[in-house]
This record gives sequence, structure tokens and C-alpha cells, in this order.
Amino acid sequence: MKRCTGCAEEMKAEASKCPHCGTRATRLHRGVDGRMLTGVCAMLAREFGIDAAWVRVLLVVGTMFTGGTLPFVYVMLWAFTPPTAMGRPPLQRTMEWLSRLGQSADVRHLERRV
Repeated sequence: MKRCTGCAEEMKAEASKCPHCGTRATRLHRGVDGRMLTGVCAMLAREFGIDAAWVRVLLVVGTMFTGGTLPFVYVMLWAFTPPTAMGRPPLQRTMEWLSRLGQSADVRHLERRV
């Protein structure tokens, strides 16, 4: 048993959401068993409590009916969810890398006194 961080009620240790208040017990992440390519379908399967094969079939069928919008949603889910519970999403890592681009670690800041 563990305590919910939202309402402090007791809940099962393997629960992903609190049954009392609905607060997520663990961060949504792609590092789950059964991942094949990026782990998005396996993550969604774990979240909804269904088999990952069904999510993959729904993705293919949904792609045919949405005119290609569903793969865009798939890529966005990949970009905004971390690969592990403690990791950072790929989009965040890329933005941090771009912000450091062109900066040198040994640049000294000179103070100008007036």
C-alpha cells in the first residue's frame, strides 16, 4: 500500500491513479514492457488497460479514417512524453541542446564598472 500525493488516502502499490481523487501516482512515460518502435502504443495500452496490439490496430485503422492526422498525434505524444519516469521528453532535450548551441563553457563575463 502507498499514499496518494493528492488526497493522502491509502491505495494499492501498483495503482497508476488514485481511486479516490484520480491523481496520477506515476508520471506518464514510454518506458514500458511491450514497446516496439517508440513505446507510444504500449504506453497508451498500459494507461487504458488494454493489449498493445489493439492500440496498434486502432492506430492503423484510425490513420485511414483521419486522413493522416493520427500519425501527427502519435509523433506529438512521442515528443512530449519522456522515455522513462524520471527522464525528459525528446522535445525538451532538443530545446535544451539548441539553447546551449553556440555557447562556450569557458566564456568569462566581464563586469563593467562605471
